[in-house]
Amino acid sequence: MVRKRLDWIDQTKGIAILAVILFHFFQNYPERFDLVVALDRNGARFGYAAVDIFFVMAGFNTSYALASALKTANLTEISVDWKLWLKKRISRLYPTYFLAVVSSLMLYQWFGHLKINSIQNFILSCIGLAGYEFQSINPGFWFFTVILEAYLSIPLIFYFCRGQTVKILGLGILVAALTKALCWVLPQSSPSFWFLLQNNFLGSYFFQLCLGLYWGFVYFEKQSFRRIDWLAAIGTFVIGIVICAGMVLGKANITYMFGFDVLLSPILFLGLYALLQFLSQWRSLQWGMSFLSLLGLYSYQLYLIHQPLFVVALRRLNQLLDLPPYLHLGFSVLVVGLLLTIYGFLFVKTEVFIRKQTRKLVSSQA
Repeated sequence: MVRKRLDWIDQTKGIAILAVILFHFFQNYPERFDLVVALDRNGARFGYAAVDIFFVMAGFNTSYALASALKTANLTEISVDWKLWLKKRISRLYPTYFLAVVSSLMLYQWFGHLKINSIQNFILSCIGLAGYEFQSINPGFWFFTVILEAYLSIPLIFYFCRGQTVKILGLGILVAALTKALCWVLPQSSPSFWFLLQNNFLGSYFFQLCLGLYWGFVYFEKQSFRRIDWLAAIGTFVIGIVICAGMVLGKANITYMFGFDVLLSPILFLGLYALLQFLSQWRSLQWGMSFLSLLGLYSYQLYLIHQPLFVVALRRLNQLLDLPPYLHLGFSVLVVGLLLTIYGFLFVKTEVFIRKQTRKLVSSQA
């Protein structure tokens, strides 16, 4: 049995990486006039939500593939060689990451922005442990660290939950609740607060990962989402709106990551699924859907490489161009978009070449 590729999965990841790229563009844009500040502030919400979707997708793709393998082998219980499974995942993650490290260092070196303040942090970043204090090379490398934590955790999740999907979802809810509760208790001046709350620790995305693991099995069986999935997602979203409104009225500095991210993720994921299913019916939109699919296919690579390019390119354009603010912004969007397209294309081609040479070397030594 050949597992059918689901276009809406690639398109969902395409929307997510596009949201992240736009957020980081305005975050790094050097001229802080009103429009840029507004786009940065509002884009942050979409950027954070997009990262949540990536972790739902990581879980979903994993369980959907496992369900497909079970059906092919006519098995009723999950039986996986987790050691081999992890080896395959890590062998896919690390070559791209190491290439991203090298390309980021080359960009900074060529444009004179390479500064290493801590050798320890630099080494930790190079080996993929770019946590809260260790983002020495590329601020986007935290994503690799947390996605690595996610894959290392998946075998443990299935072991403790005995492969029972409802227990996996329950575990995700429990860990998310404990993580957010700790954030409420800890002072915001504490490094532990930011480690737990923000983008450096799997706890912030554990529910999203487990939700994806749960829904991957559900979708494989039904080839759609159930009424109960929609009702639960809408219910948690309404609760999240109430909590968020209360936090805003209470003048909390951070509203999204105190728990609204957990309550928003289910409806956001299902909403994107419904939207993409609807748009796929329109023949005139196929070019746009194909573009989103392409972005989704290379979303991991784009996540790892785009921020250093923004840093060096936007600074350089700001030095070279003497234009009115809005014209400067529009021109920068076009130029940086073109540069990212070229950079991404060359990066992917180099990655494919390295993987082919590695496979040849392994085959010759076998």
